[in-house]
Amino acid sequence: MENFENNLDYLEESVAALRMQNRVLAAALKGFLRALPQDLAQDVAESVQAAFEDELAELNYTNTNDADLFQDAADEFFRERR
Repeated sequence: MENFENNLDYLEESVAALRMQNRVLAAALKGFLRALPQDLAQDVAESVQAAFEDELAELNYTNTNDADLFQDAADEFFRERR
């Protein structure tokens, strides 16, 4: 039972670390967008959104369970950006 609890603790810590890494990457991208002139930043944001949509289409095509997770993460990213 102790081994199970250790594994669970490890997994929880790993998930928390991955979430923080994702937040760091999102903050960096947002910082890059803020540094760009407004018209260029808009073009870049649209390009990023198109890339997300392409990736989601690929995930849906391959019938992976990750499509829903990716969609949720992409939606959250663009919600925070506004």
